[in-house]
Amino acid sequence: MQLLLHRAFIPVVMLVGLHTSAALAATTPLTKLQSALEQGQYEQAYALALAQFDTAAGEPAFDFLYARAALETGHYNEAVFALERVLAAKPNHQPSLYLLGLTYNKQKNYSQAATTLNSLLNTPLSDEFRQRVTRALEAIEGNLASLKQELKHRVSLALGHDSNVNSGTTDDRIVIGGLPILLDETSREASDSFARASYRFDGRWQQTQHQAWRANLQISDQRHQDSDQFDRTQLSANLSYIQDIAAFQLHLGAQLGVMSLDSETYQQDAGVFSALRYAINEHWAATVNMSAFNLNNVRDSSLDSRLYTSGLALSRATRNWLLRLSAGYTWQPARTPEGEHFARDYSHFSASVVYRLNDAHRLNAKVQYRDIEHRAAHPFFLQVRDETLHIAHLGWHYQITPDWSLETKLAYYDKDSSLQLYSYDRTEWSLGVHYDF
Repeated sequence: MQLLLHRAFIPVVMLVGLHTSAALAATTPLTKLQSALEQGQYEQAYALALAQFDTAAGEPAFDFLYARAALETGHYNEAVFALERVLAAKPNHQPSLYLLGLTYNKQKNYSQAATTLNSLLNTPLSDEFRQRVTRALEAIEGNLASLKQELKHRVSLALGHDSNVNSGTTDDRIVIGGLPILLDETSREASDSFARASYRFDGRWQQTQHQAWRANLQISDQRHQDSDQFDRTQLSANLSYIQDIAAFQLHLGAQLGVMSLDSETYQQDAGVFSALRYAINEHWAATVNMSAFNLNNVRDSSLDSRLYTSGLALSRATRNWLLRLSAGYTWQPARTPEGEHFARDYSHFSASVVYRLNDAHRLNAKVQYRDIEHRAAHPFFLQVRDETLHIAHLGWHYQITPDWSLETKLAYYDKDSSLQLYSYDRTEWSLGVHYDF
């Protein structure tokens, strides 16, 4: 529930019954705090409130303003304590009860939020205030209903073009020991069009206010116009547990996956993952994540490996923007001695942005850099590969109706390898339609 539910109301009545008529007649620290709130300068207001806390805490007028500033800046526990101090002195102060209900809602304490607002509805209220409380209560009851179960399905169909479907080199020959060697077509860049159908399921089952189970299933099938040897079907499924602990959220899960290439199973993976997210304030969050997977290549056991990844991300979310910076490191040792030259380690850095133009249109962009180091020399070229990979994504999402949407994506890959054969660039474009139910 958006805080906009209370912003239009509280500035008018916030101090009714909490001070004498002359208390705010002159410019005081309290009036500065109130002015900052009315101007939407919430971080400044919270800083002003903290500066006055030691001398002013316990005064109902100050505690109410402090609670408002704390709520707007994501300090929900502080807001609750301040409002409880107000209500201890003024048990029937309606704006404090209303704000307390909204604060409980932000804490996901929906039962207590509903109880607080229901008790407020049983008191004499103006028509405008009663309507506002009723709307807030309806939103909270919706949150209560979602605690039990939330199921989402998406069916998608996309058409697109891949400039380098086989990740082949742009050159027609490579040089080894000063001798040029011509490459066959399977090693050279080949473009093709494709059609992709996919299904996605997301389920969430809330156990308590702070605990939930989550499941995700994704199936996709991609068919090419000419290069049917690269037709692929992918399936991944994961189950995870989520625990909220104050400003932290712990996420633990397990995942299984399988990919078939040209109608035959190519690769299987299984592993576990974890993430610990810390909400710094209302807008900023930091996340530490780790994962460990076992990769099994059905066709070539020398490609079997293990995948260990750790990373750190910092994100900022506002009404229309989502910014995210992340960095990580991946260890990928081979599982067999003959595959040691495939083993690699790499560091990766990425930045992404999502911009919401309005309710219907959303733009997104992401760039990523990988520095890849292989562990052993290639048995044919007798050289250790060092590679860099640059990736860029652009996307536009158009929500036509609540159920139907369009999405177009553009991706570019540029890989530079110390072994010429493994260098390539690739551009992929697609236009898809989604149906959500």
